[in-house]
Amino acid sequence: MTHALRRVLAPATLLVLALGAVLLLGLSVLLGPFGPFVPAPVKAAGNDYVGIDALDDFFAPEVVRVPVGTAVEWDMAGRNPHTITADDGSYDSGILQPGEEYARRYDKPGVYPYFCTLHGAAGGKGMSGVVVVGDVPLPTEQGDGAGPGREPVPTEPGKTIRVPADASTIQAGVDAARPGDLVLISPGVYHEAVHVFTPYLTIRGTDRNAVILDGEFKLPNGIHVIEADGVAVENMSARHYQLNGFYWTGVFGYRGSYLSASANGDYGIYAFASVYGRFEHSYASGSPDSGFYIGQCQPCHAVIDDVLAEGNALGFSGTNAGGDLAIVNSEWRDNLAGIVPNTLDSELLAPQAGVLIAGSWIHDNNNLKAPTKALESPSFGNGIILAGGRDNVVRGNYVDDHATYGIAVLPNLDANLWATSGNHIEGNVVERSGRADLALGAPSEGGDCFAGNRHQTSMPPAIELLNGCGSLLPASFGEPGVTFGLLERFAQALGGDYPRNDWQAQPDAPAQPSMPDSETTPVVLAVPESAVPGPYEIRPLSAIPAVALIDGIHVPEVTIMGVPLATTPFGLLIGFYGYVFPLILLATWVAVAIWDLVRREDLSTRRTVAWMAFVLVVPLLGPVVYLAFGRSPIKRAVRVTLVGGALLAYLAVAVVGFILQTG
Repeated sequence: MTHALRRVLAPATLLVLALGAVLLLGLSVLLGPFGPFVPAPVKAAGNDYVGIDALDDFFAPEVVRVPVGTAVEWDMAGRNPHTITADDGSYDSGILQPGEEYARRYDKPGVYPYFCTLHGAAGGKGMSGVVVVGDVPLPTEQGDGAGPGREPVPTEPGKTIRVPADASTIQAGVDAARPGDLVLISPGVYHEAVHVFTPYLTIRGTDRNAVILDGEFKLPNGIHVIEADGVAVENMSARHYQLNGFYWTGVFGYRGSYLSASANGDYGIYAFASVYGRFEHSYASGSPDSGFYIGQCQPCHAVIDDVLAEGNALGFSGTNAGGDLAIVNSEWRDNLAGIVPNTLDSELLAPQAGVLIAGSWIHDNNNLKAPTKALESPSFGNGIILAGGRDNVVRGNYVDDHATYGIAVLPNLDANLWATSGNHIEGNVVERSGRADLALGAPSEGGDCFAGNRHQTSMPPAIELLNGCGSLLPASFGEPGVTFGLLERFAQALGGDYPRNDWQAQPDAPAQPSMPDSETTPVVLAVPESAVPGPYEIRPLSAIPAVALIDGIHVPEVTIMGVPLATTPFGLLIGFYGYVFPLILLATWVAVAIWDLVRREDLSTRRTVAWMAFVLVVPLLGPVVYLAFGRSPIKRAVRVTLVGGALLAYLAVAVVGFILQTG
């Protein structure tokens, strides 16, 4: 999660938002069957603030590009004191202790390098960073750094630079390379944090399991590609970095093939604010955020194909990412949670929309021994979560053995409450889930649908009947308990109640298949729109190895009025109460309001007809508004009991039922 997200979701702020959401969700219990009640959220305010963490001993991010007029704030997030000192001496924060902050606003375009006087020096030595303001080129040692424009594609084959034969380090090889060149790395353990500013390089190891970048739990990123288009990284491993194993930011065209990332402090294999990319034949484990991440792109034009993620907090996470983004033909296992696209206000391009998840095996994502952070831990025990997303498609996956939900579609709470809409869950096999195989949380803005899935349980019950694809009903019938469960877990996590496993104690990646003929295979540049993202073919369900092992008969749910009979007696009671009582309330309120209007003689015919139309046309609120503000002759105490008392009783039973069911 980003620096800005931590600020937005400070415990006090989240508590206020959560209390407000509880009230809204309580109403959604009653309003859910009648359509959406939450308006489309307003996009978060722009880029007037950017945060940088001062850690031990590096800045994260090391290079940041901001618009003119942006304020940059450094948070002392490590255990040691630091300074924020300009290379040219124009500003100096003095020594800042852990927990303190320093901020300044940049009002002119330019490149502003800085460093910590205690752990670095001017000129990019040691603990240092760069703030790039406006559309100006990045600085590099060659003086012709990548800029905000698109880079020209090389027309001639490049040369090969061998490490360590021609260059002693990977960084030296990258610095010596020109667009189109191949940096070919021999086996060895390289204790480097490599920065790439030159476009259209191919950086390739000769042996995936023997070419190892090791950050020794001190360095920030293994390989960080910064605004350099078309860079491919192939056939190597990265481990023990404070932040990420392999990282692309702000690029147009990228590819990661035959990579292994393990025991890194944030993400394994990561692309941010980048388009036209591909991750393939790769492995990620031991990340306290997610193994694979593609975020803040719309459309992304990206593919994740034939990867394996295990032992992470989240197998995949993508905030505000979608639009021609496919996650296919992969395995996601033994993470805290499997695949979690999500919407947050702390990133640009909200809401998340337009991801395809298909042809994959998502199983056993209940790993309480995986490293995790507070804001990732509430996702525990879920195979696929679409959190506040829209127009996503989940099709043809095998999702099994999850403690919470197999596939869940639910709103996400940040500065706004992001309701879901237009998500299609079709043709999946989902089984052996703890709470329900399929789940739809409330509120939903409509169009979330389920069809052709082989499953046994769902929340709400009969989910494919209530929310079938192709239904003429405009509303989506969500289950508030699904959303309450997430809020409850967030409250627990922010209170410190979540697994605190150390990412530094996670095992290294096991041996993985290497790239065939790595020393002789011709270079394929990551040219956007042609080479990347490239084609993919979704494997059918029958081709997923685990599907052949499915045993037993998938018995459909047996329900009465949408309530499953295959549940506990208490669950059955709560189910009937939760689904039937709102209809009883509505019928009662409408009947009382119409009866009262018919017998009143103090109203004109026109006003009587108007009130009747309002009561009958406006679901639920019509009779409530009349009984509260229509000057009914019914005694006030009776009206308060009929409306307020019924609502309070219903919410009380719903909350108690939820606590007993989830506790």
